[in-house]
Amino acid sequence: MIALDTKSCNHFWQSLTIYLPKSRYLLGGIFIGMLLLQPRVTFSQNWKVVSSSITFKIKHAFGSTAEGSFKGLTSSIFFDTNQLLKTSMNASLEARTIDTGLGLRDKTLRGVKYFDVEKYPKIDMTCTQAERGAKANEYIGTFEVTMRNKTKSLKIPFTFIQTGNTGLFKASFQINRLDFGIGESSALLGDTVTIFVTLNTTSI
Repeated sequence: MIALDTKSCNHFWQSLTIYLPKSRYLLGGIFIGMLLLQPRVTFSQNWKVVSSSITFKIKHAFGSTAEGSFKGLTSSIFFDTNQLLKTSMNASLEARTIDTGLGLRDKTLRGVKYFDVEKYPKIDMTCTQAERGAKANEYIGTFEVTMRNKTKSLKIPFTFIQTGNTGLFKASFQINRLDFGIGESSALLGDTVTIFVTLNTTSI
């Protein structure tokens, strides 16, 4: 066994005390550098609709409720929760796809008194502004809605939940059909239409 005198021991501990803090900083720097070099998983904020549901309901004769749906959705969506001012959403539906489950009624709705699908084949919605809502995952978009060549600006609340590279949009809102020249005021048909939208999307 090698015996160290008091002077040698003091020199050893002084050297160790000087070295340890430096090594700690060195190791910390290496660790931070490794974290910075790790690949970061990010997803595009352009969203492609992979499945959708657009339905509606309206008060009908004798207190009943008529329900229906639209198909033929085409869309382009840029939505980033960290860049709401850059929001851009454009969607279009084929008016002729209206389906209430009754062929004769659907034929009437496609006619000139209602959607007039031969003259106005598309229902369009455009959003260029969004803001955060009161709760988590809630947003409010300013949409321009066009039917029968009549455009109205609407504040539409919606939710958005992102899971990895998938995003789920949901919204429900109301319009007055008379604002768009769809039919006339009638005791047999309500003026207010409630619309429900669900979009399952993936980043592209």
